[in-house]
Amino acid sequence: MSKVKKRKGLRFSTKLLLLIMTVLVMMAVLVTFFPTLLFYSPASQTVNGQAGPPTAGTVNVALLGFDRTAARDQQYDLYRPDTIIVASINFHTAQVSMVNIPRDSYVRVNGAAIYDKINHSYMYGYYRTAEGEDQHAGGIKTTLLTIQDFLGGVPIHGFMKIDMDGAAAIIDAIGGVYYNVEEELRADYGRGSVQIEKGDQLLDGNKFLDFVRNRADYLGGERGRTQRQQQVLIALFKQLIGLDGLFKIPRLYSAVKANIETDLNFTQMAALALFGLRVDPPEIATAVFSGENMLSNRDGLNIYYLVIDEEGRVNIIEKVFGITVEKRTQPTLPGPVIPEPDPEDEPELEPDLLPEPESEPLPEPEPESESEVEPESDPDPDPETEPEPEAIPGE
Repeated sequence: MSKVKKRKGLRFSTKLLLLIMTVLVMMAVLVTFFPTLLFYSPASQTVNGQAGPPTAGTVNVALLGFDRTAARDQQYDLYRPDTIIVASINFHTAQVSMVNIPRDSYVRVNGAAIYDKINHSYMYGYYRTAEGEDQHAGGIKTTLLTIQDFLGGVPIHGFMKIDMDGAAAIIDAIGGVYYNVEEELRADYGRGSVQIEKGDQLLDGNKFLDFVRNRADYLGGERGRTQRQQQVLIALFKQLIGLDGLFKIPRLYSAVKANIETDLNFTQMAALALFGLRVDPPEIATAVFSGENMLSNRDGLNIYYLVIDEEGRVNIIEKVFGITVEKRTQPTLPGPVIPEPDPEDEPELEPDLLPEPESEPLPEPEPESESEVEPESDPDPDPETEPEPEAIPGE
């Protein structure tokens, strides 16, 4: 009797093992030969209302870096995606492109008849969410749809969201990232103490954050920051696919699982990880949307915006995503707020700088002739008319 039970138990274990191996083989085949099907969901909708698998073997994933830390939680309860990167992954050609959308980009917010900074789209979605629904999910959804709108309908197939504490934790979990810092970084927009020295070094989690967040003018401002983010991410990826990096995968997986929020499932993440082994880091293409920096009056306050150049937007979309989109009307903004002059703020002139008063003209002497001739009266000199004050531009 015991032998019969033992045989049945062995048969069950063997069948279970075979089933697991079959599933794993099928997953491997699917990941290797049909990876884009893993990112297709009939329920998924693009901004054009079209559902379907990624076209031309390309999957687009939005990487959102939020400006949250545990320390800031004591002061704030709502945060923004200060870093927005769209990674376009072509499984057929093994080509990867990363395009940054600067956080201050002046765009139309999806679902709202208003233009604002693209990183404010999260806030609009958060507060627009119906009562009882997940406000954070609403904010993420509006952010992704706003990105799609900005890209002219290019679909976003998934997202990964991380905050500053999470980024530092992941970097520390893999022992840091080696990077050649081209220029020393100083705090307080370049006016403070040195945060990171120039040269080859190992960046831990905190230094990594300092490096990707600094936007001092001497380092290129916001555009320089986005370019450094791309460069250090490529360096990190290069180290992870190296021999030493492969041994760090278990620690990386645990850190990613604990610190990254994503709508990608395990199979999709596995497909991306396996695909990464085929990618040559120096061949990763990068781009940053650019435009004109402007100050504009927003409810009586001067707000800084980056007005994206339309021709450049169209060109980058075609180059990165292989899609031709319509060129839109170049956005324009009202000028900045010009405050009314305050008389109390006018500087007092020094005594020696004050204009001397004009002296009154002396009376003319009477003529000495017998017959008194009335002198011709001098015409009144034209008074110096004070110029009208220039009209203060309206707000």
